[in-house]
Amino acid sequence: MPVRRLAGEARSQAIVKAALGLFAQQGFDATTTRSLARAAGVSEALLFKHFPTKRALYRAILEYKIRDAEQALPLDDSLLSLEDEAFFLHIAYHLMRRVDADDAFCRLMLRSAMDGHDLARRFRKARSGKLLDLLTRKLRQRCERLKIQPPVDPPLAARVFSGMILSVMLNRRIFREEVVSRTSLDEVARALVHIFLSGMGKVGSKP
Repeated sequence: MPVRRLAGEARSQAIVKAALGLFAQQGFDATTTRSLARAAGVSEALLFKHFPTKRALYRAILEYKIRDAEQALPLDDSLLSLEDEAFFLHIAYHLMRRVDADDAFCRLMLRSAMDGHDLARRFRKARSGKLLDLLTRKLRQRCERLKIQPPVDPPLAARVFSGMILSVMLNRRIFREEVVSRTSLDEVARALVHIFLSGMGKVGSKP
C-alpha cells in the first residue's frame, strides 16, 4: 500500500509538471485533456483519475508552485536582519535566477491574467502578497533607521521594486532583449538594486 501511494503521488507530480509547460504554451482554454495526457505520458482515463477536471489540475499547479516557492525562499522575518543592499539583492537575484532557470510558470501567470483565470490572482495573494509585505516592512525599517522621510510611499515602492524585477525578466526571457540577455544575472540584480536604493534616498555601492 505505501509503495502504491508513493507511486500515485509521483505520477500526480509528473502530470502537474507536464501540464504546467503545456498550459504556459497554449493557455487554459486551448489545452485539451488529450494533449495534457499525451504530454504527461498517461492515458486520459488515468489523467481524470488524478485530476477530474482541468480546473482541478490548474489548482494543483498553483499549490505545487506555492510550496516550491516557499521552500526555495521562505519569506520570514529573518530576512529583515540583512543589511539593506544585501536584503534587496538577495530577493532580486533569487527571483531572477528562478525565472531564468525555468520561465514556464512566469509565462503561465501572464496567460492566466490575460485569459481571466484566477491562477495569477490566487498566486499573488498567497505568495506575492507576502513578498510585498516583507519589502514594505524593510523599507519602513530602513527609513526609521536612517531617520528620513520616504520619497515614495513604502507599499508603492515595494510594488515598483517587484515590477522592476518582472520587467527585467520579461525583457530577458520573453522579448530576448540583447543587453539584458547578455548581462549576468548578478550584474543585472546589482544594477537594479543600486537604482532602486538611490531613488529611495540613499545611494548604495556601485553595481
